[in-house]
Amino acid sequence: MPALPASPPTEHSEHDGSDANFSTAAVPNSMRLGRWQVTMSYWSLLSAMVWLFYGALAASLYGTVNAIIAVVVSTVLYGAVSIVMTRLGIRYGLNTTMLTKAIFGRWGATLTALLVAATVLYYAIFESSTLAVAFQVYFEAGDIRIWYAVVVLGMLPLMLGRVQDWMAKLNGYLLPFYFIGLIVVIIAAAVKFDSGSWTSFEGVVPDEGRALPGWLLGVVLYLGILITMPTTVDFARFAKKEDERFHENVTFGWVFYAVLFIINGVAGIFLVQVALPTEPASEIGVVQAVLMSAGLFGLLFIVISQTRVNTLNYYQSTTNFERILSTYTKIRLPHAAWVVAVAVVVFLLMLTDVFSYVQTALNWQGVFVVGWVGVVLTHFALNARDRAFGPKVDDARLPRLGWGLIAWIVPSIVGVILLESSTVPAIWNQSAQLVVLFSSIVLYAVGYLVASKRDENDSATAGSGLGN
Repeated sequence: MPALPASPPTEHSEHDGSDANFSTAAVPNSMRLGRWQVTMSYWSLLSAMVWLFYGALAASLYGTVNAIIAVVVSTVLYGAVSIVMTRLGIRYGLNTTMLTKAIFGRWGATLTALLVAATVLYYAIFESSTLAVAFQVYFEAGDIRIWYAVVVLGMLPLMLGRVQDWMAKLNGYLLPFYFIGLIVVIIAAAVKFDSGSWTSFEGVVPDEGRALPGWLLGVVLYLGILITMPTTVDFARFAKKEDERFHENVTFGWVFYAVLFIINGVAGIFLVQVALPTEPASEIGVVQAVLMSAGLFGLLFIVISQTRVNTLNYYQSTTNFERILSTYTKIRLPHAAWVVAVAVVVFLLMLTDVFSYVQTALNWQGVFVVGWVGVVLTHFALNARDRAFGPKVDDARLPRLGWGLIAWIVPSIVGVILLESSTVPAIWNQSAQLVVLFSSIVLYAVGYLVASKRDENDSATAGSGLGN
């Protein structure tokens, strides 16, 4: 995560020095970070095992070729949306909660923090569970709960105290080892297993069971990972304005997603297809494929990947939960207390067998994130004032709940119903994320335009009254 410089706040900032993560103020220009420090911090995301799993899952469901098309299309789509999110973060220096106060209301915006906190907390649970399973599978010993504890306790020294100040450097040093490890694992799998037919797999979902083309269903699956958009804003606010073009292309843009989706996704497809060709893709299956291919080196590869990504997961969880608490209370806890609290929650939820409900959890959070992105993009597309000068953040000038909250939550709830209902037509069930995206955009646009027209009429009436 970004390690904030220990310089004092500027006269243009409301930051009082006690808000180390700028939860209630914009990041001033004097405290922005160098481009590679931001890049290496954010690129912790690249090494998550979940990206290999998503590629393998898409191929397992809809076929290898359709999955590869889906990851390429998703890379283009995400790269385009991230340009907007990167600019919002860099130009205004606001976190996602402050950025969306004018959209969702000062209370409604805390749901943004809750969404991000809950989602990255789940990813922390997922990635930690993956590492614990890797240890148990490789050593073939020990209760899985003991490995859960080992993994969680192992993260604490990396997240407490001044260690965070060199976390960007640590992640930068580990990044080449991650790519080297990925290449070695792929080569080992190609040598050890028959890799001649991995591209010919057509998926377990037959053509008659697909309401949409297989590649499009793969794209819909990848829409569930749009949590990277609010995360982009939260990291981009630490970047210097003069580095905007670099970050919108490299750090948060198409270069990032080419690695995140295409390289990781295709690697996951290949590993699972050649190592476990007769088994459906699963979270544990990705771990098994890596260990079967490269043994001890594969285990080290998983350790490196999980160390990198969980630094980001823990950071995002702690900072967003802190925002929620600071919004409704005057309680301020030290960073160490938040880290320990998140670690305890991660461990307790790991005990619930996270892999048994992983797909449901990812689908649910996916529709809520899609709705959030739809509303935020629509607001800044329609509101020229906020695009030019930034959104209002003064609580005294904002309602508790905004129209955007309705435009976000209602379509998201409908999306969950579409996902879980067994009576809706297949096309609605399989395209729930698209339904949520379209509905949130239309609903917010209609409400925004109606409110704008009403405000214009009120202003005209007031002006006419003064003239008389």
